[in-house]
Amino acid sequence: MTQDRFWAYKDTIVEMGEEGFACFSLPHLIYLTILFAGIVLLTILYKKYNEKKRDNLRKGMALFLILSEIGKQCVVALTGAPSVVHLPLHICSFAEYTILIDAFWPNNRFFKPLLCYAFLPAALMALLFPTVTIYPPINFYVIHLFVMHAVIVAYIIARNVGGEIRINYAGIWVSTGAILLLAIPIYFINNAFGTNFMFLMRHSENPALMFIWNLSGGTGGFAYILGLSVLVILMFHLVFAVFVVAQKIAHRKKKTE
Repeated sequence: MTQDRFWAYKDTIVEMGEEGFACFSLPHLIYLTILFAGIVLLTILYKKYNEKKRDNLRKGMALFLILSEIGKQCVVALTGAPSVVHLPLHICSFAEYTILIDAFWPNNRFFKPLLCYAFLPAALMALLFPTVTIYPPINFYVIHLFVMHAVIVAYIIARNVGGEIRINYAGIWVSTGAILLLAIPIYFINNAFGTNFMFLMRHSENPALMFIWNLSGGTGGFAYILGLSVLVILMFHLVFAVFVVAQKIAHRKKKTE
């Protein structure tokens, strides 16, 4: 029963009568504590490493993300979970692809703002407000979600702390345009298959998205997507402000040393 519970999809979990966990409950806080420690450790190591070791760590993290996605698809196929809802078309799935490109092309200019503005806050939101709370804490889908998003966060923060990502205001609009280009085909895919990739159709019990959902009338559609767009642009500006403050603090600290 324990083994079945570990691999089970949420429909089976409900049939089993298994209980999930709440956001910021003890199991959630344990996950966050462990993952935060891992993110800090990877960031410290990355900052101390020379370029060769950094290159290896970047590529290792990128390949881990892709292999973990392949592993998830294998679990979905072998356990009979619905495959269409697990297609790698969520915002953090695109983060995995972008990190793979960035790791093997570290001097690119286009993808760095996208990593910081779009994918970092999305991954942090996924860690703080996970969509897998229906599962028991020790379950494949729970572990996969937490580890995958933590690696995304670690990769982006490590690159920034290592002095390899410098963002500017123009990056906000580059990232906005890129997300819009992604959202258009994903919207039609959602309509065709009844899915909710990139949360374009429903809030999926995410508190921030629920606020937008209710504010826009609680029926979805164009008003909800427009609210999401405003939220995204505001979030990008907030991220920009945080990075600017962090960079100024780091610069002052460096001058005093």
